[in-house]
Amino acid sequence: MSYLYLVRHGQADRLGKNYDQLTELGWKQASLLGEYFKNHRIEFDSVYTGTLNRQKQTAEAILKSFTSDRFCIPDPLENSAWDEFDSRMWLGIAAKIRNSNEKFAKLYESYKQAWEEGKEETRSYFQELIQLVLADWVNGVWDPVEPYTFKEYVEKVTFGPKEIPSDVKSTLVVSSSTPIAIMMGLSCKMDHKDYPIFMKSILNSSLSVFRRQSTGWEPVSWNGTPHLQDPDLITIV
Repeated sequence: MSYLYLVRHGQADRLGKNYDQLTELGWKQASLLGEYFKNHRIEFDSVYTGTLNRQKQTAEAILKSFTSDRFCIPDPLENSAWDEFDSRMWLGIAAKIRNSNEKFAKLYESYKQAWEEGKEETRSYFQELIQLVLADWVNGVWDPVEPYTFKEYVEKVTFGPKEIPSDVKSTLVVSSSTPIAIMMGLSCKMDHKDYPIFMKSILNSSLSVFRRQSTGWEPVSWNGTPHLQDPDLITIV
């Protein structure tokens, strides 16, 4: 039986100028997940990340728990199929919505100002904006969009699980919220327009587990944070 342990990256620097970096809390979340895996004797025959820095940093912190105790864990392989969507997509769609929706335009300006001033409100503004953008992207409201439509992006993500060797028993993948939501939708054989139900709730460093079947992967558990016993450590943006 082959299992896929699919992890979202730890909290990233939404308040800073470079989102593609873990915060101090993000590093801690990932380190605690590594300890959880080790303490529960969950080891990995293969490890993958996307190409994004926050994903690779999360994998680094997880695997440090193993390497410090001289466990034999393979080095992570990068696969862009596990990358989060390109920011050009959300910025492009956001620009289109701003020109047609005054409420969205005001919310975007509040987000932009909060981001420039490094305020905590940046996170809540972004969460609200991105859900509106994703809804339009998934439903093809502004198609064609660059660099890909949602349907094209789903096709890109499907190559990730397909490239996991069939003869490994346990694989760790560190990805981002949208590919994880798509993986869940695919495994449940849902219509792609229903995937946003999963996109809203994926927590930083959360763990979703899938089991390989002859027809693909089936979900075992979803969006768990058993390694975060302190509620103050649980974040979504």
